[in-house]
Amino acid sequence: MNGEVNQNYIVRAIDLTHDALGVVRLEDGYTVFVEEMLKGELARIEITDRKKKYGFGKVIELIEKSPYRLAPKCKHFYECGGCGLMHMDYDVQVAFKKYRLDLMMKKLNKDPQLVDDIICMVNPYYYRNKVEIKFAQGKKGILAGFFRAKSHFVVDLEECHTMSKKSFEVLTLIKNISNELGIKAYDAETQEGLLKSCVIRESTKNKEIVLLFNISQDSFEQEEVFAKKIVTKHPMVKGIGVVNSPDESAYSKDEIRVLYGKSYLTEELLGNIFEIGFRSFFQVNTIQTERLYKKAIEYAELNRKDRVIDAFCGIGSIALSIAQKVYKVFGIEVIESAIEDAKKNAEINGIKNAFFEVGDAEKVIHKWKRYKFDVVIIDPPRKGADKVFIDALIDMKVSKIVYISCNPATLTRDLEYLLDGGYEIKGITPVDMFPQTTHVESCTLLELK
Repeated sequence: MNGEVNQNYIVRAIDLTHDALGVVRLEDGYTVFVEEMLKGELARIEITDRKKKYGFGKVIELIEKSPYRLAPKCKHFYECGGCGLMHMDYDVQVAFKKYRLDLMMKKLNKDPQLVDDIICMVNPYYYRNKVEIKFAQGKKGILAGFFRAKSHFVVDLEECHTMSKKSFEVLTLIKNISNELGIKAYDAETQEGLLKSCVIRESTKNKEIVLLFNISQDSFEQEEVFAKKIVTKHPMVKGIGVVNSPDESAYSKDEIRVLYGKSYLTEELLGNIFEIGFRSFFQVNTIQTERLYKKAIEYAELNRKDRVIDAFCGIGSIALSIAQKVYKVFGIEVIESAIEDAKKNAEINGIKNAFFEVGDAEKVIHKWKRYKFDVVIIDPPRKGADKVFIDALIDMKVSKIVYISCNPATLTRDLEYLLDGGYEIKGITPVDMFPQTTHVESCTLLELK
């Protein structure tokens, strides 16, 4: 029988899945998804996992290589979960991402020609302004890096080509100082050790770095020395915070204690200054964020009479970028600290026509249903927008919706609702916000028929 586990087969990849696994078919038509195999390549593979309708495999020997295959720039590529496409020529990476949106349009029975060219990066490396580093204790000292794909095994980074070079210097420094002071990583099984993770944030334009450490206790003995050593050796570090929290997400409400300096950094975006707190949501690629927002503004065709909603507004980065072009803009966000940041950012920039409210988007928008809005801009998390929220938009008959998405799967679902509710897609622009990874950001313009 074809597709037996541990059996070898010689096969050619006919396509790629959304997460860039090679798609192959065995002689009897059984489909196997193969890691790190590019479209068109011929390889001897081994089946590692067999399900009823499909299986997973790995390459044993690459017989014919794709002309678009590159030697990955990073030595950790095959073990680290941070990147998925570094073995692929950059032009092919972006073509693959655009193709994912073309497929989405076909699924919606719409013309793929509505998908514009993807907005690429000139230098698709060292772009991340924020990384969350995990710690583990090794035999020779502390390990720091990202989890191996689909595991909780920490890959100890000796290099990284997606985070900025300065942030990587700080990561190496944290490891060295921790080892020097005998500070150990936390072990969930033994419940010993201190360091769980660290969020490193960097301001691309203002050359500042802030660090937020999640630790296993409220304080530790060497904390003053630890902070002093970091800032002495890396003066770009302007703030260090610590928190003892089981929740490492932006939604955590556990109190952060500042060990050194300030609790935010400042960044400039489309002419406005933003204070970004330790936990604030801010796009991880500053250069591409400006391009994405410019596209959203172009799609919205704003004028000084427009009333606009910025749903899932975070710290107000979109709302404040459009405020000078419109009559009024209203931001909604569920994270309270983000709304505080948004109000503060409006004040810093002297913007008086932007108003922010904390709450679930679907609840807040119900309160505003009786007002007339001209444009709604939405930038929801990966899970997409709530159906109740979309129903409210459809009820309000807003003439234009600009939908920013980081997940084609949930975008497809939400666009289906909006198409059924009387909207039509006028254009989609993909943006390569996360080069070397399978993720694709996009901006869609919908208009009421």
